[in-house]
Amino acid sequence: MRVNESINALVELLDDPDEVVSTHVQSKIVEQGEKVIPYLEKLQDRFLDNPQKSERIDQMIHSIHFKVLKKSFSNWVNSEEKLLLEGVYLVCKYQYPDLTICELNNKLLEIKQAVWLEINPKQTSFETIKVFNRIFFDHFDFKCSDVIQHTPFDYFTNAVLETREGSDTALGLIYSLVAQSLDLPIYGVSVDQPNKTFLLAYLDRNNILEILDWGVHNNGVLFYISVSNKGVIVDPQRLEEVFKMEGLPVSKDQFEPTPNTVLIRNYLIQISKSCENLPYFRYKLAELKELIDLFSK
Repeated sequence: MRVNESINALVELLDDPDEVVSTHVQSKIVEQGEKVIPYLEKLQDRFLDNPQKSERIDQMIHSIHFKVLKKSFSNWVNSEEKLLLEGVYLVCKYQYPDLTICELNNKLLEIKQAVWLEINPKQTSFETIKVFNRIFFDHFDFKCSDVIQHTPFDYFTNAVLETREGSDTALGLIYSLVAQSLDLPIYGVSVDQPNKTFLLAYLDRNNILEILDWGVHNNGVLFYISVSNKGVIVDPQRLEEVFKMEGLPVSKDQFEPTPNTVLIRNYLIQISKSCENLPYFRYKLAELKELIDLFSK
């Protein structure tokens, strides 16, 4: 009760004509952390007729959410596990602060169960992907957005899970999260080249590469999956040939599964670029840079 009374007293000073006072008040409220968010949200209803105060309350709620998110991101970057699901969830939480990891996981679980019912250990890796693609792209109707410039909402996986349409990166992350939950060795490959789509790598668990003889530069990848082309399979040799034909550098790490920290960092960078291309999203750039910078510390 005392905390509420204290916050209420501070809120009354938000529209103080002295900007120094109002700024100091906002800072003191934000310092209270997540515990005051429910109270601030209730206060907003009281000040619907005071746009200035209502906007400042909204800014404080966002500041608290962002402060907590930065700490969560820092903990994830410095953790040993660096679980992909958690990293993707934190990215989504930037735009959707009320999203829970259970809500995100439940959407993925729906796809997982549908795939699980159709695959079995007797299938080859190629047959498994054929089944996976049929369920993912035909039954659930996931598809890449046919646009020149993606909006941020084409990247946030929780939004794409609702609309079933988004960027190749969002689709690739959803695809790999479902696959990994089924113990399928499918991992994202974030090719560091302009205009190159997000690929997935299916790792060779059964020493099939020796039989196929697809070249010595496969890095343990049995084949690649192009989510931008409804899951079409690309063999490693063909991918390397395409890079050479286009005059792009061919290095080992270009074709290996990308570490989760790099995947999530690149994911944030792509969202930032999408905001940069759209004037009404540019206000997010400074905060996104703060999140991206956490990966270089």
